Amino acid sequence: METYILRQLAAFAEYGTLSRVAEELHTSQPAISRSMQKLEDELEVPLFSRGKNRIALNEFGMLAAEHAKRIMQAHDAMQREVRTAWQKNRTFSLGAVAPMPIHELTPVIAQIYMGVHITADLQETEEPLFSGLDDGTYRLIVLNHDVKEDAYCSQFLFREKLSVLLPKKHRLARRKSLKLSDLRGENILIHRDIGFWFPLCREKIPDANFLEQKQLSVLRQIVMAADLPSFMTNISYKDTPVPKNKVSVPLQDAETDVRYWCVCRKDARRELEPLFSQIRTMAQSSTSATS
Repeated sequence: METYILRQLAAFAEYGTLSRVAEELHTSQPAISRSMQKLEDELEVPLFSRGKNRIALNEFGMLAAEHAKRIMQAHDAMQREVRTAWQKNRTFSLGAVAPMPIHELTPVIAQIYMGVHITADLQETEEPLFSGLDDGTYRLIVLNHDVKEDAYCSQFLFREKLSVLLPKKHRLARRKSLKLSDLRGENILIHRDIGFWFPLCREKIPDANFLEQKQLSVLRQIVMAADLPSFMTNISYKDTPVPKNKVSVPLQDAETDVRYWCVCRKDARRELEPLFSQIRTMAQSSTSATS
């Protein structure tokens, strides 16, 4: 039996008239009439009561329509699930609590899994990342701590340390180190989309005035020109020298010295082994650079 005929039968049971079925399925009434006649011939059972200007399902037709409905639901579910699985296989979804892991991992993923479409989400907290990992939204997440639970596998990625970038004439510029609380009352330039860093800075410097910028390129231009504090890390500025009119002062808060860990579900570990192997190499290089 052709699936399109079964779909037409199920639609007739729902809408009741040939004209309505033809409208809903974007076909013609004569085509549907031929399909129903073909189905009756295949089943060798009359499915309709036919009058002069009316056609209706008889008891056998209603039974056949119930089966057709279930068959089409199964058909559509199979098609949907197979296509979703194929699409998921062609997509690498990454979630992280900070932007730099995404920035560093994306080209590595693209090189290892050639041809895949990479999506990346930045979250301020880890709860949506774990939820997404468990329901298949993410194939890999990056957290700012290790995970020891049996359901997951983890691999150290790199260490990121936060510093404050100050104008040389700033009152704190001569300090060897600072804490976030030392910046109280300051007007501070900051990038809005920085994951967990943003709520951390708001918590530790509650009375600061944060001048938020959404575009990183614009923020960096303002940082170069403005006599205002901003933040940098050993990763975010690793290829960019400190501006000549600024100094970088390290922060001593424990929360500003972060180690990132890549986490996947244990049942995905074998599939991700090529990536984890490269991550181990990145971690060794990072450790050597910061030691």
